[in-house]
Amino acid sequence: MKDKEYFARYKESFDMLFASNYYDCSYLKDADFRYKSVTDAFLKTLNANSADEVLNKTLTEIAKFLPPAVSNLVEQSALQDLRLLHDKKIKTYLDVLYCEEKTDIFLSYKIPVINPETSNFLGVRGHLNKLLLPNIVKILFKIHDVKGLLMGHKGDENPLKNYPLTNMQHMVLFLALNNYSYSEIALLLSEFGHRITPVRVNDHLEQLKFIFHVGNKTQLIEKAIGLNLHTFLPAELFSKTTSIEINDAEARIVCGNC
Repeated sequence: MKDKEYFARYKESFDMLFASNYYDCSYLKDADFRYKSVTDAFLKTLNANSADEVLNKTLTEIAKFLPPAVSNLVEQSALQDLRLLHDKKIKTYLDVLYCEEKTDIFLSYKIPVINPETSNFLGVRGHLNKLLLPNIVKILFKIHDVKGLLMGHKGDENPLKNYPLTNMQHMVLFLALNNYSYSEIALLLSEFGHRITPVRVNDHLEQLKFIFHVGNKTQLIEKAIGLNLHTFLPAELFSKTTSIEINDAEARIVCGNC
């Protein structure tokens, strides 16, 4: 089968499987990396009003219309597509889209479209899965490109409006909610560029007990989880929009049961 015919049939199959599914965040590009088919969920991620704004254009061409968090990934995405053309292998990426209101984290799968008869590269099929409950510390090590201690947005209202915290208090609380000790929190924050001693971590936790009107660490954690604070990502830790290639094992770690 010739390349043109193969890609046309591939697109028909894609449209049948994905384009009518509102929840599937997927797209299909041709060999020139122009979008040929997109789902409604993918258009929403791009903040596009209709498919006409995207189809037959490259990501670079539509970048100026994108939200800042997405537009910052354009150059990285273009390089990823070129690697896919060269390697002709499925790639998995961790996409962190940061903005002041919230941070979204996606697993991005890029699959090369290859004609089995000619072995020619014909395009890219992509899928994005939003991580609702990611393995936070594993992701942080990836974002900050550091090695160290490796151990095994939900709701409409942000509880931090009622319990305003400093950046450091929020980071300490977040890691405490993930069952890290004073010394482990100090080590992790130091790895991520925030120098702090275990004594200062203890001081922050004492302040947090006062803020949340509780008597001990166990009560603090119970109240914070009850307020859903364990799902609110500290801006100081997730303040970098980036896309990082990860392997299958790492994808399973950060994705969990998604």
